[in-house]
Amino acid sequence: MGGVTLDFVGSATVTAVTAQPTVRRRLAEMGIRPGCHIRVLHRTTGGGRVVAVGGARVALDSSLAAAVETDRRP
Repeated sequence: MGGVTLDFVGSATVTAVTAQPTVRRRLAEMGIRPGCHIRVLHRTTGGGRVVAVGGARVALDSSLAAAVETDRRP
């Protein structure tokens, strides 16, 4: 897909979720789906991320974070 993965701290728009259907469904249940705006709040040493989506904070392990592609906002 060529998007930017969650290797930053800041705001972005999700462009794609490249994962198996069950993983895509789980991320969608957490509010992470193409077109949504997220903010990466924290990067963990193990490769995970804490993101803000809507009014919630969501923790993603490294494999889930790697499945989320974004276009960073300026």
